[in-house]
Amino acid sequence: MIFLALALLGLKAAGQHQLVIGTVLEKVKLQKADTLSYLLSLKKDSVYRFQVDQLGIAVSFKLLDASGQTLLKSRRPEDITGWLSSEYSPLQDRTCVLKVCRYPDPENTPSGQFTLQVSALSPMELVRRKQIKKELAAENRKTVLTADIDHFWQAFDALTVCRTKADSAAAFQRIYLDRATDGLIDFMAAREITAERLQQAVARYPRFYASVRANTYGVKKSEALIKAIYKNFKALYGRFKPFKVCFAIGIANTGGTVSNEFVLIGTEVLASSGKVDVSEFIRDQDISKAGLLSAGGDLKQKIRSMVAHECVHTQQLSTGPGTCPLLSQVLREGICDFVGKLVAGGQINEKAHHYGDAHEKQLWEELRSGLCNGDPARWLYNGHTSKDRPADLGYYMGYRIAKAYYDRAADKRQAIAEMILLNDAQQLLRDSGYEELMKEK
Repeated sequence: MIFLALALLGLKAAGQHQLVIGTVLEKVKLQKADTLSYLLSLKKDSVYRFQVDQLGIAVSFKLLDASGQTLLKSRRPEDITGWLSSEYSPLQDRTCVLKVCRYPDPENTPSGQFTLQVSALSPMELVRRKQIKKELAAENRKTVLTADIDHFWQAFDALTVCRTKADSAAAFQRIYLDRATDGLIDFMAAREITAERLQQAVARYPRFYASVRANTYGVKKSEALIKAIYKNFKALYGRFKPFKVCFAIGIANTGGTVSNEFVLIGTEVLASSGKVDVSEFIRDQDISKAGLLSAGGDLKQKIRSMVAHECVHTQQLSTGPGTCPLLSQVLREGICDFVGKLVAGGQINEKAHHYGDAHEKQLWEELRSGLCNGDPARWLYNGHTSKDRPADLGYYMGYRIAKAYYDRAADKRQAIAEMILLNDAQQLLRDSGYEELMKEK
């Protein structure tokens, strides 16, 4: 596709400029108060790709129809550099407005530049997508999806003939992301996985990815393990409704999460072990991540524990945090660990438990002082920032409260249901008697 290079300087926030599909706007200046608007004429059933290269400023963009309704919105940017990419296919011919502005974050720079590309996928690309969808139909019908693992390593191998970062990102897009299963499509949205971010991760941690490769293939025969998890879960909680499970490979930032239909597993994190090379994380002083990825353990048990934990999330209510948001978050994760262990015989935060058992009372005193207004970054999802103690100790505290509640209950099955369907975190804490146990300790 041939792009035209344009430089639009001095754009006014209130003005709208016609943007021809296939055009590249090079190094557009963006100030803090600017909202730049571009008119686009889009054709029915075409697929349009919107790409913004951030050049010193984090950018946000959205596509609006004639009535002002949002049709497409960019993901949250991670930095003031790098690509944001989204796609949209209209159901009818329409004129739209693309609005681009500075991402509203106090840490964002006040001004910078960006390059904007808007292109239509070629007929050949659309035919290729239909063919890929047909090829993946059988895989997408499975309960456990693993084809994305093979596709990732095929893209990884193709990097040997790539000469630039753009070439490498294109390989990940063409060989891995364009061939995504339904599960990987959800994973890409949940963890903001793009070809550019995959290229950056592999370039930064090449020894890690190469060393974890053999382990990732070990999850490809896990269907029997997962069906056993479903059976055990159903025996404990009669209302259990199983989701599908997708094993994919990401940017080493998550072991597991869920979408509306899938348990999504970051296989490179789950399958990591003591034999994996984590020297690049140590180089970056990411000691907590290095410790997590080099932790030992039987792979089959790690699969059981991770899937069981995430399965509990799929059954939880989508309620708000209530009046005590930290307590609610801690209990949601801790209940997943506790019920997951009943289901699978293990849980995903063993290192936190070793530390927690030795410091439980002082951890409780610290948590108790901020249950309704504390900073979750001290307790949850802090693998990249926790330096003085194991990460994610909120999981441990939630587990201990859940265990106290379960131990105190006369009807254990009812207690499990009440925890899974938690809607009053403060009441569950009171009913658990955990605070009294800590006073006696």
